[in-house]
Amino acid sequence: MNGTPDMITAGLKMIASLGVVLAMILFLLYGIRRLTSQRMGAAGGKRIQVLESHYMGVKKTISLVRVPGKVLVLGISGDRINLLDTLDEDIVQQEAPPGASTSFGPILSDRLKKIGNGFKRKEDL
Repeated sequence: MNGTPDMITAGLKMIASLGVVLAMILFLLYGIRRLTSQRMGAAGGKRIQVLESHYMGVKKTISLVRVPGKVLVLGISGDRINLLDTLDEDIVQQEAPPGASTSFGPILSDRLKKIGNGFKRKEDL
């Protein structure tokens, strides 16, 4: 008869300890979610946008990425990201109004032609 009350109190202590541990885990999850949501809110949420990506080959793409005030042309491969060019946001918006969806190809080809013309002029000198 002495064993039964000890088993009941031990069981109650174990359940109470489990409840405390679970409450701590839930509290930490709530805190982590709140901190990450505050960080996202402070950063504006979507300050970096991938406007378009174009597949070039195996694990190789060229992407237009908008950051505040600029549009970056990035070359992305399996192990690195290279900055190919930086465009003014106004130029991209002139070529692509907000409501219209345009292809990345014409923007890239125009920019490559401008770069190529710059190299030809330097070679002629």
